[in-house]
Amino acid sequence: MCGAPSRRAFLRGSAAAGVATALPVLGVSACAGETETEAAPASPVPVTPNASAPGGGRTANGYGHTAADYTRTGLTPGTVQQWEDGFRTAGQNDDPDVFEWWYSDFTGDDGTVVSFTLSTRLDDGFVPEPGEARRRPKSAVLVTDPDGTGHGGVQDYDWAEFSGSTDRCDVRLGPYTFTGDLKTYRMKGQSGDVGVDLTLTSLVRPFRPGTGVIYFGDTDHHFGWLCAVPSGTATGTVTVRGKQRAFTGHGYHDHNWGNRPFPYGVAHWRWGRGSVGPYAVIGADLHLREEYGSATVPVFLVDDTKNGERLVGAYDTRTVTATESAPVPYDDPAYPRDYYSKVHWAYRDGADRADFTFTDTDRRIVSRQYLTDPTPTQAQRSALDELGIDEIWYTRYATDNDLTLALSSVRASGSGTGTLEAAQFGLGDAPPRTGGSASP
Repeated sequence: MCGAPSRRAFLRGSAAAGVATALPVLGVSACAGETETEAAPASPVPVTPNASAPGGGRTANGYGHTAADYTRTGLTPGTVQQWEDGFRTAGQNDDPDVFEWWYSDFTGDDGTVVSFTLSTRLDDGFVPEPGEARRRPKSAVLVTDPDGTGHGGVQDYDWAEFSGSTDRCDVRLGPYTFTGDLKTYRMKGQSGDVGVDLTLTSLVRPFRPGTGVIYFGDTDHHFGWLCAVPSGTATGTVTVRGKQRAFTGHGYHDHNWGNRPFPYGVAHWRWGRGSVGPYAVIGADLHLREEYGSATVPVFLVDDTKNGERLVGAYDTRTVTATESAPVPYDDPAYPRDYYSKVHWAYRDGADRADFTFTDTDRRIVSRQYLTDPTPTQAQRSALDELGIDEIWYTRYATDNDLTLALSSVRASGSGTGTLEAAQFGLGDAPPRTGGSASP
């Protein structure tokens, strides 16, 4: 999900220590036997899901994976095409409820961190009833120096300054461009004292869990996610206060979109990304609202970046679970609850097993409470009351990570670092305040 709110990334130290010797990597199939490959640009037919597409057996409250789901979204099983990283909501952009963003972050070998996001909405779908006034594109370009000093920020624009292609990733907003072809991307631009010119080259193939689209119940309301570059190498330059410096390191790029704000369908989510030696890991766990079956929608991805092999690419609740634990006091007094500081993803498929745990550190990257400034409009307040939502928060921490792989192709274990985020649309499922640390 990474990239919805603006924030200062803190991803330094991604190289891990203590990785056990691994057997030769042979490759493990993705969920339901799927793999992803890149394809040349194709005619972007059904870029927007079509509710009237023929066929039964559609998936609700989870990532689509049936033939009917692929027909509905105009996608091809096992193949990611360039248009999928294009402007997916172009035909609905006049609807204030629609949102979309393209996100990338970079961790430099010297500890410099860059976060680069271009969005079609100021609130990225985090608030209900945003209204026409919030229907504006924005950029969030932030550079964090090795000593933790941050530069850059968020800026909004007029629509005359935005353009997006529907057949590939080619987004232009004010002084910024975000372009790529599923293998190589370039993020470029300067505003004020901060400028970047970075090239991201993927080390592994894109990842899309099934169709990558979740439909809520029997409605047309949906949320989509494409992980175009799960892990890649990064080179280029960063400019801060007129001083340009070379940049080398690693990076990531994903793409998110939807046609109704998150509070209507999502209760909360946890999302994390980290590395342990040559292994890049992504874990996600969306919890939907009660009216959508209180469904959980997990994702667990493990890539061997050294050999370019996908070891695990799962999104089925029968093989992947995510468990939150270790409630601790939140360090912002405005937050009235404790929060779960640890999330453990477990993958079980026959004899294959994989475990990955994110544990928050005391390095909070960002914390944002939505709908506090400015005061919610009457429409927003009515929507919040009807939904039973008290507060909306987004938080991201730097983490320590532990990985154990016991697969037919590889056995390894070790520790590393990463980031873990929580998006909470109402605090009803947050742990009660205890005043101290405790594990359930």
